[in-house]
Amino acid sequence: MVKIDTELALFQDAILQMSDKVRRMYLMALEVLENGNKERALAIIQLDEFVNNDEEEINDRGLEVLSLLAPVAIDLRVIVAGIKIASDLERIGDYAKNIARYVIKNEQLEPDLMKHAKSIGDQFILLFDKAIECYRTKDAKTAIEVPQLDDEIDAAFTLLIRYIEERMEAGENIPHLVATVGMLRNIERAGDHTKNVCEHLIYQVRGQHYDFG
Repeated sequence: MVKIDTELALFQDAILQMSDKVRRMYLMALEVLENGNKERALAIIQLDEFVNNDEEEINDRGLEVLSLLAPVAIDLRVIVAGIKIASDLERIGDYAKNIARYVIKNEQLEPDLMKHAKSIGDQFILLFDKAIECYRTKDAKTAIEVPQLDDEIDAAFTLLIRYIEERMEAGENIPHLVATVGMLRNIERAGDHTKNVCEHLIYQVRGQHYDFG
């Protein structure tokens, strides 16, 4: 294996390792949202620093390959797509951190809202796993189909907001309403960035630009 192939393999492996950390952050975020463990929530915030460092190292590695090894077109796409994927993973990690901050500052969600939040969170993990598997296997065909799962997340989030509005109209008081809706939106937005991972992977493999909205 020539040097550039080795460097690109290490580059892509670093992205997969970063994705593992981000996935762990989100699972922890959903866990603390349910059990209210503030110490565990603090651990998520600390883990985000490692994710931020990962993005910087991936960017540096990609730029080093570009400057020293004269990559051909397909190799350039691997680097460009990888840097963009790392950026989206960093943003997803930020959303998990935001959920952790909510847990630290607020009371636990009431059971009914928690049920909805967990359902949307589980849908996100499914979407994330499929997107990362597409990247791992360079499966552009499946990557075109995966973003449909985000439509389900968006629909579930819309229904949840409608449910909250109906309860408010009925005169109920939902504690920390604005913060709660903002926290829930972090799950929905993480799905949007996961769609971006699919877009970047398709560009890497096929050289085609997709916009899943």
